[in-house]
Amino acid sequence: MILDPLKYYQTLGVDYNVDDKILKICYREKAKFWHPDHNKSPDALENFQKISLAYDVLKDSKLRTIYNLLALAYDAQSFPDMKSLKIYKSVNGDETPFLRVLLLKKVSAKLNKVNVSEEKPVGTFSDALKFVADIAKHNWLKGWWGLKAPAVNIAAIKQNIKNINQNREDNFKLLVHNAAAFYDIGNLEKAYLSAYQAQEYAPQEYLPQLQKFIALLPRCNIDIPQWDYDKLKKIQLKLPKTAAAVLFVVVFLGVTPFIGNLLPKTEDSKIAYYQEVRFSSGQETVDDLVVSKIFNVPVDTSNTSMLYHLRESVDVMYGPSENFDVMDKAKRGQTVRVTGYTPDQEWFRVMLDNGEMGFIKKQYLKQGIGLEIPQNSKIFEK
Repeated sequence: MILDPLKYYQTLGVDYNVDDKILKICYREKAKFWHPDHNKSPDALENFQKISLAYDVLKDSKLRTIYNLLALAYDAQSFPDMKSLKIYKSVNGDETPFLRVLLLKKVSAKLNKVNVSEEKPVGTFSDALKFVADIAKHNWLKGWWGLKAPAVNIAAIKQNIKNINQNREDNFKLLVHNAAAFYDIGNLEKAYLSAYQAQEYAPQEYLPQLQKFIALLPRCNIDIPQWDYDKLKKIQLKLPKTAAAVLFVVVFLGVTPFIGNLLPKTEDSKIAYYQEVRFSSGQETVDDLVVSKIFNVPVDTSNTSMLYHLRESVDVMYGPSENFDVMDKAKRGQTVRVTGYTPDQEWFRVMLDNGEMGFIKKQYLKQGIGLEIPQNSKIFEK
């Protein structure tokens, strides 16, 4: 199988294994035929230039080796400039051959808006631990807050766990590219290590061409760091497992938050959960995990007992944490309606005049009406 994306071999009409003597003969015959001084065809000059370019690459043993290697990873549209190859570096700027490309889904949800972005961070295994943990934390904390968000976020979390080492195409391209770039600057050790690792991701039909490149290099006996993909899977469940452990203590050991007379009592049957998640990861089954539990307070817009006002101007958050984005600004004295609270009563869910709901810390709220409630406010029917 000959991979010839820029058609250099095809242009000269030669085989992949052509020797220098035959290559030169073929070039001279075609160059003589298409030379614009003799050939008056309108495309003679263009064909002559293509022949010259192809020969310039294939007659140079180094450029030919680089071309044959890059041909495994790039098509004609994306093929890089072989004379100015840039090495893909780690996030810390290290020119190491021990890199991988991760493929992770990142979910951000705000009410009716759900944004899913595809992240492809590049780094070493230690870099990957941080990448994966950060995106997992983001999804577990910020991926639920909307009507459609739970289903989207569950799918993303499952995919991130299942496909942690399935980004084969990007990893093959990265390792092949770096093998060529290291070879170009004469770092044969790193070229060998990159190409050797690329074998793990190479399609079966590409292996002979890749192994032919490896055979050109001096063998390197440096140990290649092994990536612990099981660990990358497990750290994505660290946050929910911690939350589940805390919940177990609260529910089963009787360590319940004290609920004073400030809020109306709520029967267990009336406790509502924003989202309960159950999923499987490979052969591991994760028990039901409560992602976020909010005690609902019945909304009666004619009742003033759940009206509170702000002790000072504060940000209204999309979720019960300062890690969430700011939904709105509430000014000092503004009156809001409490519609729910977290089990620890640290955060209250409140309704604003426009009917939207966000979260404010309990310490900023005082029971009773503050500033005059606007005429069209949805928190109170006069």
